[in-house]
Amino acid sequence: MAAIEQAIHVRGQVVDSAGEPVIGANIVVKGTTTGVISDIDGNFAIDAPKNAVLLISFIGYKSEEVKVTGPSVKIVLKDDTEMLNEVVVVGYGSQKKSDITGAMVNVKSEALQQAPVGNIGTALQGLAAGVDVQMAGGNTHPGASPQIRVRGERSLNGGNDVLIIVDGIPFSGGLNEINNDDVESISVLKDASATAIYGSRGANGVLLITTKRGNKGKINVSYSGYYGITTAIKEYDVMNSSEYIQLKKWATYNANPDAYTGIDDPNLMRVGDVFRDQEEMEGYLAGNDTDWQGMIFRNGMTTNHQVAINGGNDRTTYSASVGYYKGQNNYEAHSFERMTAKLSLDTEITSFLKVGLSTLNTYIINKGQDTNPMEMALRASPFTTPYKEDGSLRTYLPGSGQNVWNPLLDTQKNSVIDDRKSLSTFTTGYIDVKLPFGIKYRFNGGINLKYYSIGQFQASNTTKRMGALDWSFGEYQHSVDYTLENILTWDYSFNDIHNFNVTGLFSAQEREFTKNNVSGNDYYDDNIQYYNPGLAQGNVTGGGSYEKWGLLSYMGRLNYNYKEKYLLTATVRYDGSSRLAKGNKWHAFPSVALGWNLMRENFMQNVNTDVLSGMKLRASWGNVGSTAISAYQTMSRLDTGSKYLLGTNGVMGVRPGSVPDKSLGWENTETWNVGVDFGFLNNRITGTIEWYQQNTTDLLLGVNLPSTSGYSNSYLTNRGATRNRGLEFNVTTVNIEGDGQDKLSWSTDLNIFGNRNKIMDLGEGVEFDKDAGFFLGQDSYVIYSYEHDGLWQDTPEDRALAESFGYATSGANSVIGTVKIKNHHIDYEEDGVTPKAKQIINEDDKVFIGRRAPKFEGGINNRFAWKGFDLSFLWTFRYGGTITSDMHNGWMNTLQGGYNNLNVDYWTPDNTTARWPKPTTATVSNKGLLARYDGSYLKLRNITLGYNIPKTFLSKLNVQTARVYATGSNLFTWFSKEYRKDGGIDPETTSTINLKTPPTRTFVFGLNLTF
Repeated sequence: MAAIEQAIHVRGQVVDSAGEPVIGANIVVKGTTTGVISDIDGNFAIDAPKNAVLLISFIGYKSEEVKVTGPSVKIVLKDDTEMLNEVVVVGYGSQKKSDITGAMVNVKSEALQQAPVGNIGTALQGLAAGVDVQMAGGNTHPGASPQIRVRGERSLNGGNDVLIIVDGIPFSGGLNEINNDDVESISVLKDASATAIYGSRGANGVLLITTKRGNKGKINVSYSGYYGITTAIKEYDVMNSSEYIQLKKWATYNANPDAYTGIDDPNLMRVGDVFRDQEEMEGYLAGNDTDWQGMIFRNGMTTNHQVAINGGNDRTTYSASVGYYKGQNNYEAHSFERMTAKLSLDTEITSFLKVGLSTLNTYIINKGQDTNPMEMALRASPFTTPYKEDGSLRTYLPGSGQNVWNPLLDTQKNSVIDDRKSLSTFTTGYIDVKLPFGIKYRFNGGINLKYYSIGQFQASNTTKRMGALDWSFGEYQHSVDYTLENILTWDYSFNDIHNFNVTGLFSAQEREFTKNNVSGNDYYDDNIQYYNPGLAQGNVTGGGSYEKWGLLSYMGRLNYNYKEKYLLTATVRYDGSSRLAKGNKWHAFPSVALGWNLMRENFMQNVNTDVLSGMKLRASWGNVGSTAISAYQTMSRLDTGSKYLLGTNGVMGVRPGSVPDKSLGWENTETWNVGVDFGFLNNRITGTIEWYQQNTTDLLLGVNLPSTSGYSNSYLTNRGATRNRGLEFNVTTVNIEGDGQDKLSWSTDLNIFGNRNKIMDLGEGVEFDKDAGFFLGQDSYVIYSYEHDGLWQDTPEDRALAESFGYATSGANSVIGTVKIKNHHIDYEEDGVTPKAKQIINEDDKVFIGRRAPKFEGGINNRFAWKGFDLSFLWTFRYGGTITSDMHNGWMNTLQGGYNNLNVDYWTPDNTTARWPKPTTATVSNKGLLARYDGSYLKLRNITLGYNIPKTFLSKLNVQTARVYATGSNLFTWFSKEYRKDGGIDPETTSTINLKTPPTRTFVFGLNLTF
């Protein structure tokens, strides 16, 4: 009776370190069977004697014990780093992280959603060691997809793209078709032990994307959304009127110095000298200084909204969402719009039968992908205005010789159209059957249907046609991919000592692709656009293609562990591809991996976990392949378009186009990997160190045939080899171990990695392929070229040296002020000792300037939480690597004075320390040698400040949780002074900076709600 009187009705809430409710936590009165489970808000109520102890536990968190001292209690569960990652998605299943023997990294949705981007691949940037994510060519179009490379590039011609698996099924679509908010996690498989289960498709790494599914409990409705602006980081630095007139004067003078007394000679300022026509001169004298970029650019926008429903009961769970994303950069014609609808359903029909279905449906409108206004906008003279005196738009601009047209013409309605639309559905389903003796059967099926169209139109008076006939193009594509998989697994444990998991698979995959296109010109009305090419009065041409291929696979895998101490994974996959030649279609891909959990050894039991709390050693070997070639490439093909004389008549015919290689087989990559997983200070410091070597053989390379063979095309064959070696390091630290509420919490993720690539073989007796840029013993992508040695100066030493090469040092052809090429090869007389009086620059003077890949790269992500506030920021960095700039080596930097120019520091007699050569109306030679830069950078990729609105306020609104936040992306980038001085804005690229619209930064404000 006394005990009952002392009982207290305790109400409480269970939250995590970020203050979010923990749903389904177990609360038990210690020493009894009395217990409850926290609800969707993390709340619970339980009767317990005063001074009793409540035991609170939930998977992924450290258990807590709380003494009952009053009627209310709040429990904060701390992450258990080992448990939090206990179950990780791997190929064809899941594993405890402690049992994983291969090299992989897992990125959760919370990290992926830090970046307000429309492509989940871009969101992965800087978050995973060994995963290089860069925008190709510096492309900033809102629909552009990044290039993703896992542990470097192995193939020279066969392709290096990763395999994408969504919910267990190969996904042939683009990553921009997936709504970021629908993704639960991404696992990146890196070594052969992890990827060999995908056999012929795993050589380039695997992205396992797991989408969100339903959870048991009452209906949970959520909304997430943001809206923001996109601005150019800065405009390209081109010359204004005063700078441009100086360039034109110097270019004109240097081309004919004997005709003028100097650049201040009044005779320069005439039509036919500095000015190309009368209108250009009048514009200059009128004081015009047109900012063409300011006229075509404006702030863009980005917005994203998703509504999701989640719930279920003991037998059935469901999840559904609809999403909308739109991004526009600072050029109005560039936009990317996506609408998604997703549904997943999982149900246990009986205790031994479970089925599930998931469908992801996407509609995309991508505008302006091939529309680039920069060519005209940056060449346009600042002396010229876009409008005539009557207010109408000019067509070609004065001073350009009709080679530069008004960029505002393209902004007029229906003048330039570039529409790409796609409708896709990716539907997967499974059937799980529990059989006797621990055996399970699973059927996986998936189908990917996609319709894709391209519609382009360019009116006559646009920068694209420049007065020529208008033009239209329409293309329609249809693809069907399906995958069928039958999987048997057997789990068996002998007294929790010997633990076995055996997996067997039979899989079939097929892809069918159709493409048709038609183009025409000379329409009587621009409103016809690309919709009816039959109305074209000029040429109408068509084309198309068809492709179909299949892949059959058998796979077996054994996972074994002894007391979870000694680990073994052995896999073999046998693939057959229709794309390869008869007799070489099938290949086996084996792998084996070992692991050792040292912390489970008896001799480690007395180790102080406050110092060392985790240690696992891993080693693996395996072989994976690649069939990254087109269908029918092993067959002899015919080329069309040849004209033949048949009697007295000319007829169209065909000719042999390519030689088949009937022995064409797989590219094979053998991988060795050694890894260490560690934990210190009770896992406040955890991480991984990896070393790997990949040897790729039987490269798919082209062989050129002599013209006497009758074949104009090269043929593909297996020859050559490459090697990749690398180190990866990632660490997570809990710097301040607070609850994120009353006590500050601060954690950091750091990853850093480097890869070294080398060509080991190019075929028997072949040391280089200069046409392709491949050199034995070098990186796959190097710059082999002349090396600049500054500029020729007007000094006795340089004059004498120039004359020794036979160069002129005076007059219009003088090399003084031009690019000097370093003479790496001394030319000798026949005695081999005496240098020749006249040296020459030739192929012997070319050297290896640099390589595309960086020495190392990575990212660092920090997260803070306190009193409902959270702050996170992600830095990404690259060190080393050489990038080239088409912007500096192209029409934007001719230094000829015929068009406007980058505002670079060029040579004059009074500015001899300049980096760029003297201007001239003639060709400026060798300036491309200067268009190479250090690719290093440090970038503040994202920074987010959020606030969780107190629940005491939300309860009045029937809202469970609410968070508001602000995010800035690409706010700051530090890079080489030389590139910055030359007008560079952002060095991020895969190899070359192409001239696109300027790089952008984004500012968004967002809201997350749960009802």
